[in-house]
Amino acid sequence: MAAKIEYVVVDGCVQDGSKIYKKGETYAPPSKEILELLLGEGKIAPRGKLPAKDEQDDGE
Repeated sequence: MAAKIEYVVVDGCVQDGSKIYKKGETYAPPSKEILELLLGEGKIAPRGKLPAKDEQDDGE
C-alpha cells in the first residue's frame, strides 16, 4: 500500500467548504481535479518539497 502524500499550502490560503487553510498548514484535496488545479496554480506543494526561499514570490 502506497503512503498518502501530504500537501501544504504555500501561497495564500485555500477554502474547502467552511474550512480555511492558511499558508503553512497541511491540506488534503477532496478530489484529483482539485489537487491538479491547486498544484498547477502553485497554491499547494507536496510536504517536504517546498520551493526554495529565493524561488518564492514575496510580493515586492
